[in-house]
Amino acid sequence: MTQLDDVKSRLDIVELVGGYVQLQRAGSSFKANCPFHQERTPSFFVFPDRQSWRCFGACAEGGDAFSFLMKADRVDFREALVRLGARVGITVTDQAETGGRSRVLFEINDAARQFFQRVLAEPEAAFVREYLRGRGLNERSLQTFEFGYSPARDNRLLAHLTNAGYDAETVAEAGLARQTDDGRFYDLFRGRLMIPIRDWSARVAGFGSRALDDNATPKYLNTPRTPVFDKSRILYAMHVAKEPVRQHGAVIVEGYMDAVMAHQHGFDNVVASMGTALTEHQVALVRRLTHRVTMALDGDPAGRNATLRSLESSWGVFQQRDQRSAGQPGASVLQQPEALDLRVAELPAGKDPDDYIRQSPHEWIAFVEAAAPLFDYLLAALTERVDVTTADGRSWAAQAMLRFVAYIPDPIKRDFYLDTLSAHFKVDVTTLRAAMPTAVQTGRTGRRTERAASTADEATLLPMRDEKRSEEWLLAMLLQHIEQLGSDAIFTVQPEWFSRSENREIYQSVMTSVDPHLPDDPQVAAELGSHLDELRDRDLMLSTQAKIDQAWQDVCLNIETEYLNLEIEQLTRAMSDEDGLTHDPNVESRLRACTQRRREIDLLRQPASPHHK
Repeated sequence: MTQLDDVKSRLDIVELVGGYVQLQRAGSSFKANCPFHQERTPSFFVFPDRQSWRCFGACAEGGDAFSFLMKADRVDFREALVRLGARVGITVTDQAETGGRSRVLFEINDAARQFFQRVLAEPEAAFVREYLRGRGLNERSLQTFEFGYSPARDNRLLAHLTNAGYDAETVAEAGLARQTDDGRFYDLFRGRLMIPIRDWSARVAGFGSRALDDNATPKYLNTPRTPVFDKSRILYAMHVAKEPVRQHGAVIVEGYMDAVMAHQHGFDNVVASMGTALTEHQVALVRRLTHRVTMALDGDPAGRNATLRSLESSWGVFQQRDQRSAGQPGASVLQQPEALDLRVAELPAGKDPDDYIRQSPHEWIAFVEAAAPLFDYLLAALTERVDVTTADGRSWAAQAMLRFVAYIPDPIKRDFYLDTLSAHFKVDVTTLRAAMPTAVQTGRTGRRTERAASTADEATLLPMRDEKRSEEWLLAMLLQHIEQLGSDAIFTVQPEWFSRSENREIYQSVMTSVDPHLPDDPQVAAELGSHLDELRDRDLMLSTQAKIDQAWQDVCLNIETEYLNLEIEQLTRAMSDEDGLTHDPNVESRLRACTQRRREIDLLRQPASPHHK
């Protein structure tokens, strides 16, 4: 739970507002003269069940406890959070420094990137340039992917950065230096080929490196985890591959050089997982753009076991994503959710994508197109590992596959795969279903802590939290697809449609960010940073312009409907009070207008008659 959630969970809006005006009970609500304008008849209502307030008079505003305090005391969101936190006994820590710290780390990384690139062009790095030419890299690739070289001695990067005004402790925090036991600092990367790693927003988050001395260890070295670098949240080359991935689907390889060589030969929809199993965050990045994903695996028998373990982890992530896709706002029960089409292509033994593309670039497209669906690949790969003509071998392979089937949340799809396994292993479906809980529990040993499943239906991942309100879906669309929607799209939405103050704050910051004269990155209070990141990472699965346009229309209608429903409910409750607003013509007019607009939206949502197509 974030600080914001913790504060909101403890607040009582009646108690808060009661400190500013004298509230009178009105049915299940409270009313008072509005504190924000002068009036004789109370038009200001507080609704404790929704922890909200509304003025039905001249202000025509409403919101939650945060918006009330911000308006009443004329403070910003950050100050409101601090004051409300103090009110409920929570000391709000200063996260603004953390946000500023991250910006400094990105700056240091970019300064290091420029330094490494300059060193690569110097005479001392002639052997590095020769190495790169030997790997088949051309000048365009070197510039696009910003290759560099870290000097082998004298801590030159540290000296360069400290001369530029950064202290050694911050350089170490960025993962570019380390500190000895006696307090001295030294360069982490020495005598290495340097490969900058940019995040989704194209900021230099860290570096990958390769030793150029055969005796140096380790051969490959990444930036350690820092406040701005976590390779499980980044796909290498995605910052330049977004549009090709949107158009052609994503091909995921393992290493940097694999991705670079693919781009050099025109296969610019290739990104790299940097040696990790695909994670929830990486899948979210891909699903922003496409549902078509091909994993291109090295044909190294020694690494197949690790690959299978990686795929077992990834499989659960994919199934969770597909399960949540069914809850998209605006989707009817008759619409087919766009499930992730994940395929696996395995190279010949001893080959990796770098080698394969350099030697046979004309065969790469056919290789990707021949990829097998993930389930089929897993079934073939696991079956090859044992002798399935024996009882032990068949049992082992079947139980391994049951662990994959158990992750599938859709019972119909799960039954389909069980039928497939039954035919493949010549084992009755009832037997496989009965064996599933044991297979799942065995697979969890040593790596999961959930309780044992008591039925086959329970042998799935624990459900993820439900999708949030339409207003957060709308914000996620603005943050992720503003270029496809067009900057004018934001003005089709009204600020009052957002019932949660944190969402309204982010919406207003997005409105500001589309101004060409202002920074294009939404500027929000540091305490909203994690919420903003969650919206940016939300899995929208909108891979075409048509889907983006339709989803935008649907979510705008959804959020307006939610706003109108709340408005009608609150107006009706206020008017039902015997001393309420029944005879206020302005309020009655507002109720009629809201009801009429809701009818219009209902008509817009009705499918077109066949006679009008």
